[in-house]
Amino acid sequence: MTDNWPVIAPAPGTPACGPPSFEPERGWSVTRHADVRAALTDLAFQVPAVDTGPPGTLAWLRATVSRFSPPRRHADRRAVAVRALAPLEPDDLRLDAARLTVAALDRAGDRIDVMRDLARPVPLRALADRLGFADPAAAGPAVAVVAAAYHPGWTLR
Repeated sequence: MTDNWPVIAPAPGTPACGPPSFEPERGWSVTRHADVRAALTDLAFQVPAVDTGPPGTLAWLRATVSRFSPPRRHADRRAVAVRALAPLEPDDLRLDAARLTVAALDRAGDRIDVMRDLARPVPLRALADRLGFADPAAAGPAVAVVAAAYHPGWTLR
């Protein structure tokens, strides 16, 4: 497979890419495109299965979602998400996202926090709306709570 994406210079201060490295307190760091692609496509690289817990707990969530499923269960769990997303038209989602972005820019005046006001909520709200959520705006705070549980100490604004 050949990538035809343009090469974009890294932001100032971005550390140089290099071979995969391991830090005991942080885990593996993979920075080169070829290494990331190899890790994502090699069947030997799998997320370890996790133990379950009482319904509604983080342990239960991690044991239930496809991301942390063992290979024998992953395909079936992934299929549930694929079926839910299959009827959605990417062009419709793109138009919804554009409409939500314009509305946010109109409300913002001369300054906007791109991550907080656009990058995080717009795609999620467009998707939640198309999936028929009763309150698409509530999806953002719910995702932030779950994301914070996955990554303790991180803050999603």
